[in-house]
Amino acid sequence: MFLILLVIAVSSYLYLRKVINDNKTNPYYLSGEDTNIELFDKDGESLSFIRGTKVDIKNKRITVEEKEYNQFEYNGKTYLVDDSNLESDRNNCVKETKLYALRDHVLTPEPDDFHITGWVKENDELSVTGYHELLEDGSVDYYHVNNSGYISGKYVAKEFYVTYLDSSIYNDVYFGDGGNPVNIRYYPKEEYETNMPEIVNALYINAGAIVNADSYIDIARRTEGINAFVVDIKDCYHDTQLAYNSDVAYKYAPSTDNIPNTLEDYQRNVKKLKDAGYYLIGRITAFKDDAFAIDNPEESLMYNGSLYSYGMVKWPSIYSRKMWEYDLALAIEAVEKMGFDEIQFDYIRLPEDVEDVDLRNVYGESRAQAVTNFLRYAVEYLHARNINVSADVFGETSGSEADYFSCFVSYYGQFWPAISNAVDAISSMPYPDHFAAYAYGVEAPWAAPGDIMYKWARATYHAQEKTYDKAKCRTWIMAQNSDPYDVIYGVDFIKDQIRALRDAGVCDGYLTWNAGSSMYKYEEYIPAFD
Repeated sequence: MFLILLVIAVSSYLYLRKVINDNKTNPYYLSGEDTNIELFDKDGESLSFIRGTKVDIKNKRITVEEKEYNQFEYNGKTYLVDDSNLESDRNNCVKETKLYALRDHVLTPEPDDFHITGWVKENDELSVTGYHELLEDGSVDYYHVNNSGYISGKYVAKEFYVTYLDSSIYNDVYFGDGGNPVNIRYYPKEEYETNMPEIVNALYINAGAIVNADSYIDIARRTEGINAFVVDIKDCYHDTQLAYNSDVAYKYAPSTDNIPNTLEDYQRNVKKLKDAGYYLIGRITAFKDDAFAIDNPEESLMYNGSLYSYGMVKWPSIYSRKMWEYDLALAIEAVEKMGFDEIQFDYIRLPEDVEDVDLRNVYGESRAQAVTNFLRYAVEYLHARNINVSADVFGETSGSEADYFSCFVSYYGQFWPAISNAVDAISSMPYPDHFAAYAYGVEAPWAAPGDIMYKWARATYHAQEKTYDKAKCRTWIMAQNSDPYDVIYGVDFIKDQIRALRDAGVCDGYLTWNAGSSMYKYEEYIPAFD
């Protein structure tokens, strides 16, 4: 009898132990190739779970149609999950092995790093070699691809799909060597909260003139409308001029010379403008840089085996990712050390004459694609630092005829709708003495700045109308005498240009171009700056 009772007791103990062990759970995380993982309960009903969700897996497995599954409880139901969808470490939950690029994009060594380690093109197949972080919604913030660098999860997918806007609206645009505008990508602008004033009216101050910051502040305060300054960071002539001693410049272009300010003097004077309450725009000549070209000949335009010079300056290639990186690195340095609100890129183009020149195009981009891709790259990393971005373009890029859309893709790589779509503000340079006789039907544009500005601005108005998610349009006005035509620009000529812009509906502001930043001229023009 005792033996029977002992057997029953042992059997009961083993049974209870098995039941307890079967119901014991261990923590795991749901894994897979998709943001959401569809699982079935024991009754065959499906439910979608977010990748990375923590689940408590029972020790006891269940067999369904000759296949074993793991079990976990959720909202009173038992769900089945395969071993392939479980990981003990949440960091291993992402199972994608290949993705497709949704747009042309740089690769970087870290997600928040702007340095360029690679380049992918739209619809390229990418090998996933890691990722940065699995987010709460099951998506990945940045993927590491091709053993080369990171790309945002926003710009990749398991299957390629079109994210750009309809480019066929530019089918009739003349393009020549600049590139077919239909092949440029136009995107809805990503959400970004700008601190940009609705209207920006700015005085230009060159690198040498910034030492007189107090005087420019005094002039601005005596006007009705000036609320900003454009200040040179880099404006390269044949002898190269950088505004201050820059660590970035010496890294990328160590032969940079002719620097008019110490870092401390430049900082102090820019701070005066900032402390006086003005919106600050830092100007950088992007692809006109003698020192960079000399120090990096493999990244620069070549002619017959030698560096190509135009206007007594050697030019880096618009296709050079190292030049892209330098311009952005300089912009970020200036923002961090000087507090600029906006970076303005000038000379975003090739020289006007590049016949038989080796452009160093190693990525197969058209000229206009390269310019636009550079701007998109700069915008992405400057917006991440809450900095606005603008771009300067030639006046002719908005069209050669007034009152209807007639943009063209320029030989040197500028296309108004592409650039306006890429940046926060576009600043054209329709200087009256840059137009030929009878341009827009004006016999002598240099002597009739109001007439030429109005007719140019009407074309610009229509170019903006044909632009997706257009930028603010603030225009450079000519605020100096026309030396080539020996025409004195008095206060009435300044008023005429500003009035013409407003009458034409191109009224997001103006920037004063006076190469010498002449305080005498700015003083004279005070009544016009309203």
